[in-house]
Amino acid sequence: MTTALRNSVAGGMYRHHAYYSSKNHRGNTTIDSDTSEDLLRDRRSSYSPHGGASVSETAIHRFSEDIPLLGKPAAKKRIYYMDIATADVSLVCLFLSILVVADENISWHLGVGNYQLIVIGFLLSIMSLCLSSVSPMLFVLLEARFGDSILQNYDAILRNKPLASKLGIVWRVVLILMLALPIGLSVAYKTFTGGHSSMKINGLDYIPNTTWIGMWAPPGITSDTGVSAFFNATTAFREATAQDLNGTEPPLPTFPQPYGYNILFLNETSVAALDTIRADLSSLRTGNRAHFEESFISFCEEGNVGNKTIYANTELYNYWEFSLANGRMQSDQSWQILGLVPTKADCEEMSHYVNLYQVYRQRCWATWSVTRGGFQLVEGSCDETLLPFAQQQVTSWNVLALQNWYMSPLAEMLITFSGDNGRGNQSRWMTPYMATSVATMLWSRIAMQHQEKTMNFNSENFKMSWNIWQTENGTNLTYEEVGIHYPVDQDSQTILYSRPTLRKSPWLYLVFVSQPVLAIFILGFTVLLYSAPLGRGFGLVSILSGIEPRSLSSLDGASLSGELTKSVKLIMRPMHAEEVSTIKYRVVPSSEGNERGGDLARNVVYH
Repeated sequence: MTTALRNSVAGGMYRHHAYYSSKNHRGNTTIDSDTSEDLLRDRRSSYSPHGGASVSETAIHRFSEDIPLLGKPAAKKRIYYMDIATADVSLVCLFLSILVVADENISWHLGVGNYQLIVIGFLLSIMSLCLSSVSPMLFVLLEARFGDSILQNYDAILRNKPLASKLGIVWRVVLILMLALPIGLSVAYKTFTGGHSSMKINGLDYIPNTTWIGMWAPPGITSDTGVSAFFNATTAFREATAQDLNGTEPPLPTFPQPYGYNILFLNETSVAALDTIRADLSSLRTGNRAHFEESFISFCEEGNVGNKTIYANTELYNYWEFSLANGRMQSDQSWQILGLVPTKADCEEMSHYVNLYQVYRQRCWATWSVTRGGFQLVEGSCDETLLPFAQQQVTSWNVLALQNWYMSPLAEMLITFSGDNGRGNQSRWMTPYMATSVATMLWSRIAMQHQEKTMNFNSENFKMSWNIWQTENGTNLTYEEVGIHYPVDQDSQTILYSRPTLRKSPWLYLVFVSQPVLAIFILGFTVLLYSAPLGRGFGLVSILSGIEPRSLSSLDGASLSGELTKSVKLIMRPMHAEEVSTIKYRVVPSSEGNERGGDLARNVVYH
């Protein structure tokens, strides 16, 4: 049974429910009327609506005798250890998220099974929690200092409810953005797929046998002539250097530039066709122009008379034809004459259009990227040191019969530089295309000549010799000594194993940075608003501890719904006394002016 007390108050009567009671021996509830009267009197004197603040020591003393005081007095700090710890955790997560992407070793190991995405998602979630733990404090401080101090705004901010009733438009937008931010970031970082991370590996960990390198045909390519290997090797180069739809040519790349799996663009006139998977090259250089033109005229006028040289033309049916000349039968194949010449041109006119390409074998270094889809040349370089005489013989003493097999492929490769409809013979890409054609032509032809020995691998096969290759004293050379196929030790090879990871983009790092920077920004502004009469523990308990009871009558009817029909203000006023200081709260209609409380005093303990 609840018993109500009626007391005479200036201006009329008000109802106050007794909150201190005891049970008599019958079980009925009785009221200590002396205590109730003291409490009512103390509540009326504890807050003056006209600014006369005082705290009744008698009331506090009498109240403490009746009910234990559970509140924990405290002085407001400029910044709390928990906030510092939150900022530290957020920064650590930022550092780890950047490390997970930027560090090749870590990203490579996490690239298996999408662990990189999982780790970054976890770190972003922690950064989001850190941000959400510090942002409400700044928001309520801003509302108290610069806003209308609306009770519904405080309630929605503390509960993070952007759809709360009577919430201000500005705060509704802010809370929606704060909820959308982590969702947007969790989507944004997943759009940076398509990258890769590479790591040097020990070949023996993946290949149980000694690594054999040489003029291997690419996987799946079988040909007696080498034409299919020629097109396969040059495809990447042709696609990368093709004209745009508007006819614009791409600029020359930075040298050296790799293409495909074994084409290395050394400079504007030299291209290397590397042994697969690595090392060795054919370096192509244009000969001395004046001497060459004089020699070519003499050679051209002799035509195909005799057994030393062979000269062939292919009509392109656009008033141009393609010409190729080299040694006949078993001979020196290290020189190739190649060019696009006008139809029916005489020897002197033709000499201005053709070039001499001399083929040498040199030592090169290359790096290959190994992925699930295959392998690709990543970078390479070559020095000026020629390989020994024995390893030059694959080009300087061989039977290739190139005119029989490569006239049509070369014409298809180079026709774009003839006539008026293609790039024309003034294009800077014509010489690189011809150099690439010669290098790939010799490589593919030699590789296919010996494919029978490579299809069924047996290391003994590579110790065999072919009688056309001999040392200077007449000793036959093995395949390994000639350099067609040869073993490479682990110290002489570098294998990069690539795995798909997130792209290392500055925009991705911006996604990581956004939440920690925003959290630090919020903490900085929170420190600047130190004097506002709100602490880190602002909430339901602090308001109930200092609320002026008579002001609560306007909230009647919202005990279950928690909603009000109109906006109401929460007025906060620090009350300073010699012995006890506190903060008093009062609820008033929003129409009652813009009354604001004072500032907190530094190093003062508030009850």
